[in-house]
Amino acid sequence: MKWMGKWLEKYAGSMRFWILILASVYFGYAVYYAVYGLGFTLQLTHDQYVYGLVTKNPWWWIILYYGSEGVAGAVSIVLRAFAGFFAFYAALLWWRKKDSTLPEIRKKVSTALLLESGFFLALIPSIIAAFAYNLPTNAYLFYFEHTPEHILLLGTAIPCLAIVLVVPPLLLKLRSNIKHEAPTQEIIKWSAVTGVAYLFVVFWFNYTMLWAAAMVPYPRAYEVYGLNFLLQPTNFLSFAVTVFGLLALAAVALKVALPAIRKEPQKLNLTHLGAVMVAFGSYFLFNTLYYYLTGTYAAHPSVWYEVIGPLHNPNLWGLAFIFVGVPLIVQGTIKKRV
Repeated sequence: MKWMGKWLEKYAGSMRFWILILASVYFGYAVYYAVYGLGFTLQLTHDQYVYGLVTKNPWWWIILYYGSEGVAGAVSIVLRAFAGFFAFYAALLWWRKKDSTLPEIRKKVSTALLLESGFFLALIPSIIAAFAYNLPTNAYLFYFEHTPEHILLLGTAIPCLAIVLVVPPLLLKLRSNIKHEAPTQEIIKWSAVTGVAYLFVVFWFNYTMLWAAAMVPYPRAYEVYGLNFLLQPTNFLSFAVTVFGLLALAAVALKVALPAIRKEPQKLNLTHLGAVMVAFGSYFLFNTLYYYLTGTYAAHPSVWYEVIGPLHNPNLWGLAFIFVGVPLIVQGTIKKRV
């Protein structure tokens, strides 16, 4: 057990180590998601059944359908996989070589932020396609067995538009500060602003709109949709945790981050910051358990079950924030006692 004690002292006590773990999960899941997604794209290119139905539509819809579902979707997930690699490499350098390679770390982080912004910007064709699918037209457009129009409007067009308008500009602003060696307080400020924006837009608003999409009548859902779906106890619990819980968490995160946003990072409460991270990671743990314990998508073919399943949720890596949050709570507690 002596070697275990030395390992814990050297690695587990270091926040850099746990940030490396977070970056590793982000990278690993991004690669997994990219491989899975590229497999879907490849399948789409030679799916004769889908091709036969899509090509009955106007030429502009054929371009939007394959451009968004095939090309842009593949580009998006590949960009995030590369972003994950650079984030992991930067975290590894920071952990192994400490501060001696800060210029190199800065370059890797800047590249990761640029690629992450590209991941979101590549959603633009999907946004256009989702709005176009809802346009008044005489054509009976095909989209995955003629999915109801309002599902795409509520579940894709509106939330993805909000994400694209808010998140990439913040990522690029943060990247600019890091790349041009802005003062540390400035970098911390924009890191905090970006993190809070992720919570409000990428997670709370996005997932709330997906719940709205789950309310749309959908014959493929075995006639279980709308209030019939929502008022099932486990589903309502997931709904409440998402719509009210995530909103409360984002509001608390904003309050906790205010000192950093005001360029007073020394006033940050590490215990509270760690608690926010643990709660955030626990949200994904809860939904993953909920997904499997209630029978997965096979038992509940709905919008909500589709997006929270590991195969369709590109944000599942957020579960790893638990690994950073717990050590932060411990550090914050120790700091108070000293």
